[in-house]
Amino acid sequence: LCRRLKCLTSASSKQLLGTTMTPFLLLFVALTAASPAIKIRQTSYQEMDRNRDGRLEQLEVYYAMTLDQAMLALDHDGDGYFGPIQIYQLTSDPTLFQQLDTNADGRVSFDEVRAGTNIVRIFDREDTNGDGYLDGPEADRIVFIYVEMKIHGLENWAIDLMDTDQDQRLSKQEVKDAITMDQIFAAADLDEDGAFTLTQMQTALMDAAQQINQLLNANGDDYLSFAECRALLDMGRFFDFLDFDDSGYLEGAEANQAAIKYKLIRNRAMGWQTDPTLDTDGDKKLSQAEVANAMTEEQIMAATDENGDDFTFTLQGV
Repeated sequence: LCRRLKCLTSASSKQLLGTTMTPFLLLFVALTAASPAIKIRQTSYQEMDRNRDGRLEQLEVYYAMTLDQAMLALDHDGDGYFGPIQIYQLTSDPTLFQQLDTNADGRVSFDEVRAGTNIVRIFDREDTNGDGYLDGPEADRIVFIYVEMKIHGLENWAIDLMDTDQDQRLSKQEVKDAITMDQIFAAADLDEDGAFTLTQMQTALMDAAQQINQLLNANGDDYLSFAECRALLDMGRFFDFLDFDDSGYLEGAEANQAAIKYKLIRNRAMGWQTDPTLDTDGDKKLSQAEVANAMTEEQIMAATDENGDDFTFTLQGV
């Protein structure tokens, strides 16, 4: 664009085109050069805005990318490390580089990024008015990262990880090896009450939600407990719901549905904060020793003995 503008503003160009036409031509060239980038951004925004309400909610961002996808997209030299500019591109926070560089080696590794931030925190930082949505300029950072993912061919990153035999489709075993139903339940249960409304069921299961809700909601209260889900639904059956053409494999849009669940699980897992009363060393992980110090087997059994008979457990308690 700069070269074109320089050419048009040269003396010879002015003589050929006339000084009165030059401003209009400059504007035309600028708009022409910028339009592909604008179109890519608009298309990317539309892809992420799944409910078409003109704004991005948390779940739409969770569905679109994971922290690892974002890091790979911004790591242009592929060395697995970030400098200050790349950290700013990822987080919009000019002060975060020094916080993330925990070993003070002047660069931030992927592990240091994972330890210090996640997609949940990035979303919250961009949501400047705190309304739970990214509107207008608030969405610019996330959309920029998503465009970088597309440019570097990372849209199918989750599918590629799940597709262990690299045949460009997902078998039932590959899906079972990658995710579990309990992981899906926990990740989609945003209010963490151990049950789903139909809206939350749609979050968890999307296209198959209405059909599964009718099948599993045994007591008809429009409130589907995890126990009702587990009674009839396992990963094999969930796979069958996603396999719309009954081919025995998930391909294309079918595979994308499974990938969305995978990314949701990854993002939600990274967003959960470890209880400081359990995580005594503050490393955001629970060691065997920390768990053993926090509770005994007898305490666990007493806490899950629903009827207090000191003898048997219901299946839900187990």
